[in-house]
Amino acid sequence: MSSILKQAIESFFTSDSPAAAETPDEWVYSTCGYCSVGCGLYIGTKDGRAVAVKGNKEYPVNQGRLCIKGLYEWKVLHHPERAAVPLIRRESDLAPGTWEQAFGLMTGKIKENLRAYGPESIGIYHTGQLLLEEYYALGKLGKGVLGTPNFDANTRLCMASTVEGYIRSFGADGPPGCYDDLDQAKLIFIFGSNPAEMHPQLWQRIMRSREQNAAKIIVADPRLTLAAQVADLHLRLRPGTNVPLLNSMAYVLMEEGLTDPAYIAAHVSGYEELRALVQHYPPERAEALTGVKAEMIVEAARMFGRASAATTFFCQGVNQSMSATDSVTLINNLHLITGKIGKPGSAPFSLTGQATAMSTREVGAGRYLPGFRNPQNPAHRREVADFWGVKENRLPYKTTDIMQILKLIEEDKLKVLWVIGTNPAVSLPDQGYVRALLDKVFLIVQDVYYPMETAKYADIFLPAAQWGEKTGTYTNSERRVNVGYKAVEPPGEAKADLDIFKEVGKRLGAGRMFSWSSSEEVFAEWAALSRGRPNDMSGMTYKRMEQEGGLQWPCPELGHQGTARLYSEGNFPTWEGESQAYGPNNNDEGRARLWAVDYSAPPEVPDAEYPFWLNTGRIIEHYHTRTKTKRVPELSALAKQGFAVLNPEDAARLSLAEGDRVKITTRRGWIEVKAVINNSVAPGQVFVPFHFGDLDPGEEHLHQAANHLTLNWVDPISQQPISKIAACRIEKGSLKN
Repeated sequence: MSSILKQAIESFFTSDSPAAAETPDEWVYSTCGYCSVGCGLYIGTKDGRAVAVKGNKEYPVNQGRLCIKGLYEWKVLHHPERAAVPLIRRESDLAPGTWEQAFGLMTGKIKENLRAYGPESIGIYHTGQLLLEEYYALGKLGKGVLGTPNFDANTRLCMASTVEGYIRSFGADGPPGCYDDLDQAKLIFIFGSNPAEMHPQLWQRIMRSREQNAAKIIVADPRLTLAAQVADLHLRLRPGTNVPLLNSMAYVLMEEGLTDPAYIAAHVSGYEELRALVQHYPPERAEALTGVKAEMIVEAARMFGRASAATTFFCQGVNQSMSATDSVTLINNLHLITGKIGKPGSAPFSLTGQATAMSTREVGAGRYLPGFRNPQNPAHRREVADFWGVKENRLPYKTTDIMQILKLIEEDKLKVLWVIGTNPAVSLPDQGYVRALLDKVFLIVQDVYYPMETAKYADIFLPAAQWGEKTGTYTNSERRVNVGYKAVEPPGEAKADLDIFKEVGKRLGAGRMFSWSSSEEVFAEWAALSRGRPNDMSGMTYKRMEQEGGLQWPCPELGHQGTARLYSEGNFPTWEGESQAYGPNNNDEGRARLWAVDYSAPPEVPDAEYPFWLNTGRIIEHYHTRTKTKRVPELSALAKQGFAVLNPEDAARLSLAEGDRVKITTRRGWIEVKAVINNSVAPGQVFVPFHFGDLDPGEEHLHQAANHLTLNWVDPISQQPISKIAACRIEKGSLKN
């Protein structure tokens, strides 16, 4: 075994041993609340406090292993900055208040603006951090009671393009594959993803597959990540050029007879249109656009086409890049024209950033209705309206994304914004624009810590319970639904999000719609509404999940064992009425659809004034905007402040040394952070983690939030902001640490 492969297998500290403060009296069954891998674990408690976490050795996803974030997750529960009482703005400051005061002011503002301006004056922007049951209740409240079209989640920032890409290709959302495909794949194509840092348990599995199954690895990524270092082939493409690379691979597959004509004839439409389009992308032209040598593109296509089983893992290098939805459909194209879908070891598989991002999508807490129903489809609208007992015209026909919501604030059309479990004062692009608008609207913030950056602009702050303090379900990236039970009480007067939604619904006159006595009752209601849909969960119960190690949808009956892979019979939910898509040309009668899409250049590219490519992303030490992880000493100590990674050639030319302050400027703003110098970025590029904010106490003197720099530009299909591409200038900084 090579030393670099050994390092890859053993890296990033995974363990099945608890990192405990004390010996627990009880171990409570749960699921990790960080990334979308969805590791099973137990929370150890003693005298009403969480004191440890250990992996669940019987759980099929992780078999007892946890990464460093999971092992220390119990430390997020008992921190002195946990929000414990409602806060209400009195003149310039937030001050403690009662729940009665907070609910009264909040619902009073909502009612006042509903009367004066209608549902369009209210906005809800929520998270990927709640439980499936809470998303369902919130969707019912926002769409069925308020009827507001201004309803979005921060999954817009990570998974919106995958959702639209899956719907365009297959008729419905949902990753077709499962984690077991890693064990059976002969080729693993990692496209725009860094699983070694972002999904450590899957990375461990990829490395075992390479060692035990002789799986080959291709990585497509502008950065030299650990995955790229150990890959058999690294396609180091220029930022924003996913489309020409994928089109060129399809060209080679077609030209060299590496497709599956029988599968195409039986199960796929649009082949001739795709074939005509990719004729414009021979490897030589793709090389000119992507910077990847033509012979490497040919080799990658041959490896993919000749492999008996191939799985493509993709993440934010696709979703947050140029032509994101199109790129997802082109990844799907590769699998469809080679018949590598619905079979062991073969799937186009999206990795998700948050523990319950799939749950958001499943129950209609984003742009669609529950059960992968389309709000513009009259039959789908009628099914949901009848089930909820509301008028059909109450449900919005179309929802606005968060950047459109901000535009409505700018135009003084949106009066009240309710932000739940997300942190737009760090996470949204073009922070100068965002923060000014958060300060303009009547803002309700619901979160688990105070202070936190977005709360700086709040008029009301609602303290919520978090992971480990409430019971409910999580859906991971392989569509596996698992339960996590309440282990400890939330601090002070903090309430479970479900209880907050129920109370707001009651005060808005819809108490009958929120009369559940437990989260399990909410799940049962949702499961009944899912019956017959592509993501059918009507055969699932909490007890079954705990006993069977989670269940993968569709699971339509109590005796059903769940579904590991979708589309194994080549039948796709593209029939009219079944499909999540709606409108003209959206009835493919059970066939998957190929998409022929051309290359579009990014909206901003380096020039004489801004000569560097800017790329933002994540690091293993932190999670999203650090609301949780910066309060875990073991994690915060590893990465306390923001930084920028530069290539040694660029650093030498700019007379920069490791640890120097570096100022990065774009047309939107600037940051100043420490320089890290290595070959993980190519010359002419810079990488900046997006986790770090600069509004909380102790960080106000820092100007380190990467989204001061990013573009306010969205994918035209998914409306997902583009965070991987911008042009910037780099120079020596002057601020003190």
